[in-house]
Amino acid sequence: MNTFLKSAFLAGFLLISASVMSKDKDFSIALGTVNAKTINFEISNAKNVSLFVYNDIDGEIFSEKLDAETVISKSYDLNELSTGIYYLVAESDGKVEKYRININKDNIMEVEKTPVSVINKPEYTVTGNFVKLHMSDVKNPVVISVTDFADNNYYTETKQPEGANLNVTFNLDRNTSENYIIRVEENGNVFNKIISLQ
Repeated sequence: MNTFLKSAFLAGFLLISASVMSKDKDFSIALGTVNAKTINFEISNAKNVSLFVYNDIDGEIFSEKLDAETVISKSYDLNELSTGIYYLVAESDGKVEKYRININKDNIMEVEKTPVSVINKPEYTVTGNFVKLHMSDVKNPVVISVTDFADNNYYTETKQPEGANLNVTFNLDRNTSENYIIRVEENGNVFNKIISLQ
């Protein structure tokens, strides 16, 4: 994960890449035992998954990139960390999961096995000039805008999910612009996607 993306995530903004993994093939994490200040966990479907640990004071502590379709067992030794609240974050092209780690004043580490947040990123399907935006597990209104690199605005709308899903199709004109930026904001999380029409 590059420095810009890490900074953007910590600020509450997420950028997504061009390829999006199907939700049923995305990663899952099973947190295991905590021995002293070592956290043990397994991650399945870890294709193109970034892991990092950060806190709000120091920012990112460390990170690594995984690229395996099998189950991977991981152990992180956090003995060097001082008292405070930290987060273990796993991010793929399709979602972000964040787990809370508390190191208390007695230097005992507690890890919450349920994520404090799970963010499903928007999925895009491009067919010619038509771009379909799909979001699942949507709980709040979604603000969507479409602009080009010159900041001309072609679409701005607040959409309500139908059930827990949101589907919007755009017909983008390559004669107007070859590149569009689709901005999606839901519950304070912002996703930007560049669509290039060749």
